[in-house]
Amino acid sequence: MSRVMLFHCQAAEERALLDKGLSFVCCDDCEEMLSEVVQHPPDVVVYKVRPESVSDLAVLRLLRRVAPRLPFVLVGEGQAPVWDASAELAPLYRSPLPVERRGLRKVVRSALAARTVTVS
Repeated sequence: MSRVMLFHCQAAEERALLDKGLSFVCCDDCEEMLSEVVQHPPDVVVYKVRPESVSDLAVLRLLRRVAPRLPFVLVGEGQAPVWDASAELAPLYRSPLPVERRGLRKVVRSALAARTVTVS
């Protein structure tokens, strides 16, 4: 069973991902997320990017240092600074808003499949 971490996500993202073979852990603050990644690493992080947020980029950079190969799926739109740093945050996947059931699920499945190939 693949473990998906949801950060800053709401019920819409979780409902869009409901699927057999996925378990979820939800985190609402950075300390909780980093602790969880270190102690019980997820297979992918779904991170809802907030418009105009500089702190999202800092959090993702820190998370990348803690878990260099952990795939991120960023959910959001707009001109958030994180979109300009995608190369340094790879492996990185993007899912636009509004969240669509098949769209987000497909992106997460792609991230999980790529991780399996990389780790194997």
